[in-house]
Amino acid sequence: MEKVRPVTLRAEVLSTIVHLVSSMIHITLRKKIIGMPEMEKASEHGGVFVVWHGDALIAGHVLSWRKFTALTSLSRDGDVQARVLQKLGFDIVRGSTGRGGARAAVELVNCLKRGVSISFTPDGPRGPRRVIQNGVVYFAKKSQRPICPVVMRYSNCWNIGTWDRYAIPKPFSRIECEFLPAIYVSPTDNLDEVAAELTKTMIAAAPDPSGLMTDKP
Repeated sequence: MEKVRPVTLRAEVLSTIVHLVSSMIHITLRKKIIGMPEMEKASEHGGVFVVWHGDALIAGHVLSWRKFTALTSLSRDGDVQARVLQKLGFDIVRGSTGRGGARAAVELVNCLKRGVSISFTPDGPRGPRRVIQNGVVYFAKKSQRPICPVVMRYSNCWNIGTWDRYAIPKPFSRIECEFLPAIYVSPTDNLDEVAAELTKTMIAAAPDPSGLMTDKP
């Protein structure tokens, strides 16, 4: 079994900085939440919540009102992400397609079957950007819980020069968080086909560049 490293000083310091800065930005934002009542009904007994890797910063704050178990990689960057999410109240499962994936998959499916919603970035941890990997569909298929896609849109934001074009909304700007209609996966559905259709749906709801709103103030 893959061992999870103890929290390092680097991860603790960086996660504290990220949490404080993102919390201060989040407080200043004018937020519009779309589709929450429908999402809550669909995920009453657990759901697979997915958001693009590049939108994870503010999405974590928006989703923190509810108890989630989040998947983060076993990389050093995953150490920081895990600590930030823990500070927001998330439970954490560590693993990725490259390391610890089988154990993490079992844990996440068990969470869903117990009625605990899970959240993770379906194009992470290394991309390709904004392409759904079929693990999302696997979790939904095995647990028979719905996929709950979440997209973010910004009136104004910075983008870090990483593979995911990580988005940081500018203070006092507007954001929209939209919960798209839940997707139900039958036992006979093809994983790759559902993943491809979900990718198209999420991109259509928040197209590039970086999910910017078209009606900027």
